[in-house]
Amino acid sequence: MQKERFKKQQKSFKQRIIAKNNDSYFIINLIIAGILVLMLVYSGIFSASGLTHPIKSATTEPTISTGMSRAFSEIVRGHFSQALQYNPYSITIFIFFFSQLVMRLICTILLLSSYISEKLLIIADILLSVLLFLLTFYEFISDQFEHL
Repeated sequence: MQKERFKKQQKSFKQRIIAKNNDSYFIINLIIAGILVLMLVYSGIFSASGLTHPIKSATTEPTISTGMSRAFSEIVRGHFSQALQYNPYSITIFIFFFSQLVMRLICTILLLSSYISEKLLIIADILLSVLLFLLTFYEFISDQFEHL
């Protein structure tokens, strides 16, 4: 009896995944999560100490984001003090991206489980993401206005 109920739940979960494949929010969530995972993989593959980072700086002048790729590489390796030497904002920004990855996973699970309405989930996700973005990138945004 319990096996049958589990099979029904498993089947309905699979059906919800198939049904959500045409849902824009579900697809966007998966794409963003994929990009964030690729960012972590990139940071893990390329070493900060080597000259192996394929993405070069767009300017020769130091900017507020200078050293961010090298800092992320150090964070992935657990070298937080070295990361801060490359860029003082790196840990805060890394936490933002990592929290977004966790949020994508949580939102996808909530979306598939139907514990919360999709509309409420989307609104909460947008509000929380925008708030976290503004808090995280405040210095970057204000720096741009100073250079106008």
